[in-house]
Parts: sequence; C-alpha cells; structure tokens
Amino acid sequence: MIEIKLQNILNREERSLNWVSIKTGIAYSTLHKLNNNNTTSISFNTLDALCKLFKCKLTDIIDFVDEEKR
Repeated sequence: MIEIKLQNILNREERSLNWVSIKTGIAYSTLHKLNNNNTTSISFNTLDALCKLFKCKLTDIIDFVDEEKR
C-alpha cells in the first residue's frame, strides 16, 4: 500500500493545506484527498511541486507500506 505522509510535513512545518494550495497552485481538493490517503493517483507535477516547496525528497512525501508485514 502506498501511504501519503503529507500531514507529517504539514505538522513539522506548521503549515496548512490552504497555504500549500496557494504556494503551489495545487487544488485544495487534491491536497485534501492526498492528506487523507484517499486518492488512486498522483501526478509527477504535484509531487514535484510538493518536493520543491518543502525542499524534501519524494520519500518524505510517499512511502510503501507492506500490508502483509503490518
């Protein structure tokens, strides 16, 4: 399972989804779905914008969690 770790970054940076939306141009609804792990896809443009904004690596935003090992 792919897990989105956006909330961890938001907490660390003390930022909101609204702030991210304004800074990146990513729709708030898209960010909300990502933040709630309620999406089936994510564009490279979105990942690129988030990595640039937070100056982080892709692995800081998404992670693979092996459900069999949970």
